[in-house]
Amino acid sequence: MVRVGLLFVLAALCLLYGTAAAQSLGSVLTDAPKCATECLFDVLARKEFVGKNQTVICTDKQFANAIGDCLTAKCTMRQTMDFIKMSAAVCGIRPTNDQTMYRVATITMAALAIVFFALRIIAKVVLSLPWGLDDTLTVLSVVFMIPFLVVLQISITLGLGLDMWYLSDYQITTAFQYFIFVEVFYVVGLVIVKAAVLCFFLRIFPDNKFRVVVKCTLAFNFLMGITFFVLVFFQTQPLSLFWEGWQKQQAHLVMSGITKLTLPHAGLSLLVDVWMLILPLTQLWGLGLKLRKKLGVIAMFSVGIFLTIVAAIRVSELVLFASSADLTVLNAQKAIIWSSIEICVGIMVACMPHIHHLVRHIASKIRKTNGEMEDSNQGVFVDRSLATITVDNATGTTGPQLHDEGGLLEKNIMASATTDSRNTGSLGYSSDAETQV
Repeated sequence: MVRVGLLFVLAALCLLYGTAAAQSLGSVLTDAPKCATECLFDVLARKEFVGKNQTVICTDKQFANAIGDCLTAKCTMRQTMDFIKMSAAVCGIRPTNDQTMYRVATITMAALAIVFFALRIIAKVVLSLPWGLDDTLTVLSVVFMIPFLVVLQISITLGLGLDMWYLSDYQITTAFQYFIFVEVFYVVGLVIVKAAVLCFFLRIFPDNKFRVVVKCTLAFNFLMGITFFVLVFFQTQPLSLFWEGWQKQQAHLVMSGITKLTLPHAGLSLLVDVWMLILPLTQLWGLGLKLRKKLGVIAMFSVGIFLTIVAAIRVSELVLFASSADLTVLNAQKAIIWSSIEICVGIMVACMPHIHHLVRHIASKIRKTNGEMEDSNQGVFVDRSLATITVDNATGTTGPQLHDEGGLLEKNIMASATTDSRNTGSLGYSSDAETQV
């Protein structure tokens, strides 16, 4: 899954870590493909390598570059990989096997995402919350996550997490074919997850200008998704080159096609994540709440930072993959795994407000069962002398605020205007529970 020659030679000759040889160089000369043997003789005959022992050869980057160029010119991919397996044994390289780690990580994150989704549905049922577009989109994101996870597990079975040179031709070709599905499910799933969060913002914040900005963000999100969905099928021409190119010594075309598609998408997606993190903060900071309560509400809406962090890690792996001289497989594999984690974290982030709502409801029930009374003397809004919340006669609101479109605010809110409030145009609330989301 890399440019022919250089990566494999780098790994096979143990350029980073040379250890005691388990086999002799002679065994490589005896069993290696003829083209590789010729390359080995040609390079070893050069004056800069004459007289060097096996340990030095295994750690000499100049030697690796030289033999890599020769293998690229003279050998097929299969012959190159066969030579790598022998060279790896000679240089004492241990085969890479991250399959168990990849499988545990992806299944665990998917299980957590499903648990969060189940809690969201429970919150809907227990609290009798009306169904909204954001709920539908969250369901769709889970629907796309499941086949994404299945395809990823099949890819792991085919060899994702192993060194490519230990795989059969069938395993490599099939893995590339499945990677097309991985890309499609990732692009579509991520678009839907982001749309679910943005639609949640539309249910919570009534400010018209803010809603226009959110709708524009939604449009950009869908446009980006559609664009990259189409580009998945044009990253190599013909498309069959994507899974056959490695056999034709055109792996560099496959890899460059992947980086040209994934890097721009990952960068734009990360920017959208950061933008979505900022969006609710512009509204929440203007709420007329006391600082402690305001920070609590802001913290709840800031859970999206986890999605941003995962997206940033994935981008870093893709950058390392694209910037490496040999397009190292390890970074590509990690980027695939982080793609799966990103979808799962996105679903969890989309479900967090509903889970928070459910937890507050359960906590309130427990307090009532234990006979505890909420302290109604401690207001949650700033003192009127510091910040008066004025009611606009036309809209009934002024400034950023939360509203109850879709029933996402606490169902038992009992907002009552005091005599003071009627005279001054300010609202009064009876308890801390009245501002729960």
